[in-house]
Amino acid sequence: MTDELDLLRGANPVSADTGPWRDRPLDARAEQLLRRLPSRDRRRRTVRRTAWSVATAAAATVVALALTVSDSGSSPAVAAPRPLVAHVSRTDVPLAEIVRRARAAAGSSTEKSERGSHVQTWALAMESGKDAVTLPVESLTRWNADGSGSLLEVATDPRHPGRPVIADGTPPHAVHDGEVLRKATYPPGIHGANEDYFEDPPAGAAALREYLAVWSPGADRDATELISAVESFLTVWTPGPRQRADIVTLLSRIEGLRPAGKVTDRVGREGQAFQYTHSGSRHLIVLDPDDGRVLDVEETATRDDPEYWVKAGDVLSYRAWMS
Repeated sequence: MTDELDLLRGANPVSADTGPWRDRPLDARAEQLLRRLPSRDRRRRTVRRTAWSVATAAAATVVALALTVSDSGSSPAVAAPRPLVAHVSRTDVPLAEIVRRARAAAGSSTEKSERGSHVQTWALAMESGKDAVTLPVESLTRWNADGSGSLLEVATDPRHPGRPVIADGTPPHAVHDGEVLRKATYPPGIHGANEDYFEDPPAGAAALREYLAVWSPGADRDATELISAVESFLTVWTPGPRQRADIVTLLSRIEGLRPAGKVTDRVGREGQAFQYTHSGSRHLIVLDPDDGRVLDVEETATRDDPEYWVKAGDVLSYRAWMS
């Protein structure tokens, strides 16, 4: 209980000088402060874990075991992915040029950001003293103007890594080899399935960083938190050209973000990669060089961690955005 009280006192959604408040609804600032509490508590974790729920991870593990047993005549179906390998070349596009292209595309487009995303994720399920991996999960969320929406999560078949297993449509449906982990529809309302980023993103890089920091405290001052916030934001929103330009502008301002070269991602797309190393891990951010779209973010370990059976070079997590 002490931790919860400390969080409430720190947020101070209704300060002593705001006047009578007993029967009055909270204002917008107070609502935002209260919404920050769950994310602030989550970031006290010492180990990064996948964004999907424990139940989803457990279901994926069951599917993984089934695939391994059913395919006993070949190599194990479940294996940690190899890190993406970037190659430096003379045709590499500098980050400053990608920012320029993204801004140019934003200036000539009226396309807006859309609530919802199509993403494939994977994360090492780290547990002390155990060597465990989980299956990639592909998810597609779609939201309508009235707040109604749908969610489809499918565990991909590790025998065909990277192959999309969800076809977008009305309604979206699973294709190829894949086990449906979760399927849900939401009635009109206030986007109840989205705990974070429920407001439309603002225009401008500085305003976007402040917006991200509401749900990801530290994103306005820490590079690692900013990268994590961008990942989380992209699981809720598919940004339009203006937000894409703002995101790549924010990334370009990260001190220590270095060019890594060209790379072909797990979905077969060619992108321009940039890496940021900090506190025992490396983030590889893959961008579309033409419009600044974030294609992938991969995190790998840069040093051994015997407690979690992690070695330097192991992939800790990745996300590949399909739209």
